[in-house]
Amino acid sequence: MKSVAAAARSLRKRPFRVSIEGNIGSGKSTCIKFFDKFDNVETHAEPLHEWRDVSGHNLLGLMYSDMHKWTFAFQHYVHLSRLKIQISPPAHPGITVKMFER
Repeated sequence: MKSVAAAARSLRKRPFRVSIEGNIGSGKSTCIKFFDKFDNVETHAEPLHEWRDVSGHNLLGLMYSDMHKWTFAFQHYVHLSRLKIQISPPAHPGITVKMFER
C-alpha cells in the first residue's frame, strides 16, 4: 500500500487538466490550436474521426439521423472515448498541461 507521501508525489507528477467548453462554432478548436505551439501543453481536439468510424459505422451520423434511437449509444461512446484520452499518459515527461476540447 502506498504511503500518503508517495501518493502526494504521484499526484504532483500528473499534468494539470483544462477542458475547453462552448457551443458549436464558438472557437473551441481555434483555442486548442493556439496552445499547440507550447511544448509543455498536450492538446486533444474532439475525436470526431473515432465517432465517425466505430467498426465501420458512423455513430455520429446515426445519432443525427435518428436521435431517439441513437443518442444513448452515441453519448455512451463519447464518454468512453473521452475517458480514454483523459487517462492516457502524457506524450512525454515535460507535459505539464493537458487540454481537451469540450
